[in-house]
Amino acid sequence: MMLESIQQSLQKSKLVKFLLFVIIIFFIFAGYFTSTLFGGNPDQIAEVEGSAITNSQVQQRMDNLRAQMGERFDQQYATEASKELLRAQILEQLINEQVLQSNIKKAGLTASDEQIKEWTRNYEAFQINGEYDAATAKLLLSQNGWSEQRFKAFAADQIIRQQLTDGVTSSGFSLDKEVEALYRLQEQTRDVRVLRVPKAKFAEAAEISEEAINDYYQQNQAEFEQAEKVNLSFVRLSVAELTEANEATITEQQVTDYYEQNKSNYQTTPEIQVAHILIDNSVDNAQDKANELFEQIQAGADFAELAKKESSDTFSGENGGVLDWVDAVAASDAEDGTGWAPEFEAAALALQNIGDVSDVVETDFGFHIIKLVEKRAGETSPLADVSEAIKTTLAQQAAESTFYEKQTQLNETLFEFGDDINAFAKQVGLAVQETGLFDEANPVSIATNSVVMEQAFSSAVLNSTEVSDMIDLGGNDIVYLTKKDYQAAKVKELAEVRESIVAKLREEKAVADTKAFADKVLAAIEAEEDTEALLTDKELAWVENSALKSRDSAMDFDLISAVFQQTAPQTEEAVRTTEALFNGDYAVIELKGVSYPDATAIDDATKQQLKQRLNYANSQSDLNNLLQDFRAQSDIEK
Repeated sequence: MMLESIQQSLQKSKLVKFLLFVIIIFFIFAGYFTSTLFGGNPDQIAEVEGSAITNSQVQQRMDNLRAQMGERFDQQYATEASKELLRAQILEQLINEQVLQSNIKKAGLTASDEQIKEWTRNYEAFQINGEYDAATAKLLLSQNGWSEQRFKAFAADQIIRQQLTDGVTSSGFSLDKEVEALYRLQEQTRDVRVLRVPKAKFAEAAEISEEAINDYYQQNQAEFEQAEKVNLSFVRLSVAELTEANEATITEQQVTDYYEQNKSNYQTTPEIQVAHILIDNSVDNAQDKANELFEQIQAGADFAELAKKESSDTFSGENGGVLDWVDAVAASDAEDGTGWAPEFEAAALALQNIGDVSDVVETDFGFHIIKLVEKRAGETSPLADVSEAIKTTLAQQAAESTFYEKQTQLNETLFEFGDDINAFAKQVGLAVQETGLFDEANPVSIATNSVVMEQAFSSAVLNSTEVSDMIDLGGNDIVYLTKKDYQAAKVKELAEVRESIVAKLREEKAVADTKAFADKVLAAIEAEEDTEALLTDKELAWVENSALKSRDSAMDFDLISAVFQQTAPQTEEAVRTTEALFNGDYAVIELKGVSYPDATAIDDATKQQLKQRLNYANSQSDLNNLLQDFRAQSDIEK
């Protein structure tokens, strides 16, 4: 019983380990970067301590998993039922993450600035060849739309989580008897003979009668139901399509004229790059500290070295205080400006010469000293570089004019020609298109648009021969449609599904015949009858091993797995059984005995390794229990 208990515990610990991995690692690489908290969001599907969990977050996790797994995703989650189960699992992961986060806040756990800085420097994504690289860090934060403060909050959260995890897992321990029992379980050998009965041996011989085919068809009509289908005729008017058609008509002279008249649109904005030293408001006597640094710079101190040592902006500080390039224009109603705080922006733009340093500048963030690093003058893009973009612009302008003109004509002629879609389209020179037959589960053509799909199977379309009112697809894209053909829901004819029925019945019969043969062999050996003729007829043979281990390569993995699922013989009588294998084959197993090693002979290295495994399994169990306690104390609504 002890061996079985430990085995079950280890199996559970693998699950716990997996769940914990998902909770922490998935939080870092998926949820934290993509989730957003919503209030009163109709997309909300759960709430933890007032924080919403949305359908969009679940879908984002599924999309991330699909991207990671590639083709294996559709293989593993081939059915809607399996996808729904995955969605439910992801929802539980998101709930667990939020439960951890809210309870960590309640506990008041914090991370120091030094811990955050060290964690940031060791963050693998910010490293090049194992070394922290400030430019890489800034680039990644910019690409993800993250500020430095947001990343610091993220880093603090991860440090606190790790502290919590370490605090629980460090308490895991195991007894010597548990270690010895695990050793005996792991190193046991089994005296066994196994017969694989392949399903393939019976597949070709599985004859299916016409009566069986017809019976299956009659008894499973729901399986062969075909949903209603519709074929839509439609007229579409789209700025995108008109633009594409217009591009071929735009002349070089038109492009040149537009370029000359709008040359300012193709001039790049002047840019500047500055470095700064920030002493934030959390520093004691921050202004005095900034003034002291300014005096050192005036006396010839190296600006970059001071930024590395003293700046509260640790990201830019690692790079000598240098910030990203920005447009050298002040914020206004017409311009976004540099994106900096107004006081910082004004001081930076006032610097004229490379190397100039500002006085101490106060903003809401603290006190800054700013140095002009480099400047770039604005440049005009040559016509050759922008001619294609201009051609598209001109084509789009013409398309928009045509679109509104034709839209007005269509709406005006709909009443007169609404009973004939071909005559309706002819009024404005548009073509009538068709979707072809489709059902609600498999939309095609314009029916892939959800707005069209809502109309396609509505009574207004199915029960009418009139052209529909204008349907707005968004983005200057409209459509008018009518039903051309319709097929009501029906049960497919037997001839259409006969092949699939035969394949299914053959599969079922092959599996049943395989099991029957395996049972026949089992009955024979239990009756101590000779099975040689029986096996020879099917070209089968026993595989025997008197000292089989669970990690042995001398036998197929699925057979070994089946062997080690069997309970050890309690007497000298062998344990005999049949087991279904995952691929439809069957195994006949005769387990003659189980031998356990002498646990006192275990070497120190192996003992330590097993002890670590057990410690980890026990600590993971404790961590899972803690999570369940947190859940019980949290306000969770689904």
